[in-house]
Amino acid sequence: METPWAVLLTKFNDNSSEPFPRGFYEDLFTRTGVGSQNMVDFFRDVSHGTVDLSGSRVFGWLTLDKSSSEYTGSGANPAGRDDLVNWAKQAAARAGYDLSGFFGVVVCLNVPLDLFGVLGQGVAVCNNLSMQPSILGQEMGHGYGLDHSRASGSDDDYRDRWDTMSTWDSVYMAPHARYGLIGPSLNAWNMRGKGWLDESRVWKRGTNGYDETIQLRPLVRRDLPGLLAADLGNGQLVEFRVQEGWDAAIPRPAVLIHHFRENHSYIEATPKGSSDLVQGDIFELGADTPFTSYRRVEILSIDAPARVATLRLVYRPAPRLPYEGLGGTVLGGVIADGGGAIIVGGSIIPIPPWDPMLRVLEQVALYRSSALTAQPRTRDEIRREALTTIADHIGKVMEGMSSFRVPAPHSDREHD
Repeated sequence: METPWAVLLTKFNDNSSEPFPRGFYEDLFTRTGVGSQNMVDFFRDVSHGTVDLSGSRVFGWLTLDKSSSEYTGSGANPAGRDDLVNWAKQAAARAGYDLSGFFGVVVCLNVPLDLFGVLGQGVAVCNNLSMQPSILGQEMGHGYGLDHSRASGSDDDYRDRWDTMSTWDSVYMAPHARYGLIGPSLNAWNMRGKGWLDESRVWKRGTNGYDETIQLRPLVRRDLPGLLAADLGNGQLVEFRVQEGWDAAIPRPAVLIHHFRENHSYIEATPKGSSDLVQGDIFELGADTPFTSYRRVEILSIDAPARVATLRLVYRPAPRLPYEGLGGTVLGGVIADGGGAIIVGGSIIPIPPWDPMLRVLEQVALYRSSALTAQPRTRDEIRREALTTIADHIGKVMEGMSSFRVPAPHSDREHD
């Protein structure tokens, strides 16, 4: 997918400084710098080759017909930010540049007034202090529709130190001789969220359970044979990172686990608070009992020089127990979602499979079984999802009930 950006080198009319030579911007944003870890390289790698920025072009310097003091934009004033982008586009039009064939625009300011990306709008604004792939990866990522990454159990942004969509909050950025700072990479769920993850190289199994040993390659190393991620079947993706390239600054080779909700990725952690799993670490979801669902990721070994992580993945679904009830009623359901029954005050109350409350009971059971989960963040996430599902389902049932209206009293008066 070709997504060329128009890079607009922009000055205010009260400041004529040019912080970098034009060639620097050419190398950073266009095909002339391919191979130097520029923005073309970054998005090629984190999209598994799906996204091509090589057609990007640099325009300018362009002088705005505004002074820096006239800029009023901020996070609290998005209209002012829109004005800035429009000023830059107008300056490009006055210079005779046609921007219609570009995916988006990067406005490069010559002074440190602002830094932002517009979600899903193909717009990024940076300045003389942010000409670094670490920062540009996030702001241009916003232009593609990527939102900030988070940690499981929290709705705070900037909480995944292994993901570029958490820059600046202490993410692992590596020094670069030409561009200042690069990395980290993009996590597997953010890649999947944009359709950039190579699904043919993701380990997947059905819902009937599994116990398998697999090997993963580093997430962005699509040049190496083998799997690049694993799908646990519950909305969680497992990936492997090593200390090279965009991830040169991460503290150690490690396995990461993420889930995704409402356009945000969430990094998981063990009960000890570690998000980067190494040899001997175990991540569990659910309790290892005969009557509950249970998932387990065990890191058997990490061979960083060979770029291989060996994992054992286990999933055991909760069993359906066909106990005979009164009158042949099956407690717990028949083999395939046949409803079931609950016991209230010693009475068995059948719940047929078409009953709208069956879904609510399933979520209540999920909420209660979450108490067996060791990780507090994961437990809270399960409970939040269960309660949200219950609320949504009850709302839909209530809407259906409200459609049955009591007829208005009959009147002999003729209608107008």
